[in-house]
Amino acid sequence: MRRAAIASILALCTGCTSPLPEPESAGARLYAEHCNGCHRVFAPSSLTSAMWKVQVERMQGEMARRGVPPLTRAEMDVVLAYLYRHSADRKGTP
Repeated sequence: MRRAAIASILALCTGCTSPLPEPESAGARLYAEHCNGCHRVFAPSSLTSAMWKVQVERMQGEMARRGVPPLTRAEMDVVLAYLYRHSADRKGTP
């Protein structure tokens, strides 16, 4: 019974997450690969571009603290460009 309840909850939670925009892009893949290991990935539109910058920089320190290799500068640039492109303050703008 307990396993069934846990499976149901997991199925519901999985269904609640929306797919990332441009899922095959390098930015989406890096974002999902590096962030999904510790927590769910958040929709890029959930934060503004300025908030994403702060959050990604904060998580770099958190990954280092936990012994997880942080993003390289090039990877961070790709992830931030992706997040900025789909952020709350830029969503839908060219």
